[in-house]
Amino acid sequence: MSDDAGTWVEFADAPKQRAFLRLMRTVLPIMVLVGTASAFFSKSGESPFQTWGLITVPIWFVGWSTAAAITWNVVLRLSRPFAVDVVGKRLRIRGKVLAFEQVDSAELLPLSRDDASGLLLRFGQKKGRKASVLLRDRAEPVLDDERRQLLLAVIRGSRIARPVSPHDPTGAFGRYNFPGTLDREGAEQVVLQPPAPGEHAP
Repeated sequence: MSDDAGTWVEFADAPKQRAFLRLMRTVLPIMVLVGTASAFFSKSGESPFQTWGLITVPIWFVGWSTAAAITWNVVLRLSRPFAVDVVGKRLRIRGKVLAFEQVDSAELLPLSRDDASGLLLRFGQKKGRKASVLLRDRAEPVLDDERRQLLLAVIRGSRIARPVSPHDPTGAFGRYNFPGTLDREGAEQVVLQPPAPGEHAP
């Protein structure tokens, strides 16, 4: 949806939000339960429960519930939609505006422990803000044509390159030295055709 400036288009990543919500519904309750249960255990000496008694359980529960809420809010903040101005060749990530040519980093990340759960493309500045896009939810590609074209505009105007090792100054072995990272051509390729689960990145 375009904002008031006219040329900015918000990249609303509903598939990523749904995938994160599904993941957090599993992770956060486990975090609270395991964290609360830790009141009964100790690596050395008495456990907190043995030391302070029943009052430990609600205190631990509230503490870990608060930690879970903070975690969820951090996830929401970091996954806020970014915006693209194709005409002005600009990208806006959490309030900061970058020219397309300032984008110099891209990498593939699994949604959870492995890429079978889903695949994210994270891009931005090596030493600055980054945005992420869900390319695939489980085995299903999720980009529609409009969002794909916005991403391609950013990538084609960028200076995305793999990091270079001092021991490999030409970057010939960059994909092995820095797994998951992409060059500009690779980033364009995964947007057009996301790798299937278990398939190597370009």
